[in-house]
Amino acid sequence: MIDLGTGFIIEIMIESAVGNEMRDLDFSVDFFVYTNRRKVFQKSDLVCIEMESANRYYALLNTSEIGCGKLMARVTVKDPVAQWAGGKRPVILMVDTGKTVGEDRHFVSNRMPLRTPDFEEGYRVSFNFVWGLPKPDVAYIFYGNIVDQIASMDEISSEMLVSPDNHIVSVRADKMGKTSCGTINMGSKVIVLIPEDRPLTATKDNGFGGKMAFSTQIMGANGEPVVTIDGTRYKVYGELMAVSGEVFIYVD
Repeated sequence: MIDLGTGFIIEIMIESAVGNEMRDLDFSVDFFVYTNRRKVFQKSDLVCIEMESANRYYALLNTSEIGCGKLMARVTVKDPVAQWAGGKRPVILMVDTGKTVGEDRHFVSNRMPLRTPDFEEGYRVSFNFVWGLPKPDVAYIFYGNIVDQIASMDEISSEMLVSPDNHIVSVRADKMGKTSCGTINMGSKVIVLIPEDRPLTATKDNGFGGKMAFSTQIMGANGEPVVTIDGTRYKVYGELMAVSGEVFIYVD
């Protein structure tokens, strides 16, 4: 039995019989006890940890918000069905989380959690109570324009990537066809950061649909140096803009 006021980190797992991933589903989770106190989490309220395999979703639940009793959950999934009005069929599944909150002799601690029957109405729901959140393992490429005054490309920092003065886009690390970095002013820098452990290389468009290396005559980089951003090492590509213009890049 858990004392009232304990905080739970709850991993929510929704499996689809037809392979729909949670990242593509619209769903909500309503935690409640038999005292009819409840806490509703929309998908946007959950902590999303991006993983290579599949995104993982966590509810941060303070039991003082729901009171004492057997902790239950009602999961509402909006099942993508083109023929249904609005294109989404509501599916509501009830789950016993296996936790009991508060001092009450009528409730038994150490209950076995129950999950919904296998793929009832096409979905199966279960929960996992954890101590902490995992570190994301998704690798990203950062590309775009920085205006910060730097003497060399190895001075690029995490603060520059999120600064509103710059225009930096992040995408999952993979090959990229011809991609615009936007119109960049003379004196600004076009950059591409690729995770060091990915066998990918960045080039720029030569103006005729071909690919060419970035210029290193003044300030530029073609895979060196390597900078560390939030614990991840990135190969740096890019150059100082000698004239203003739109820049297109490739990643292969």
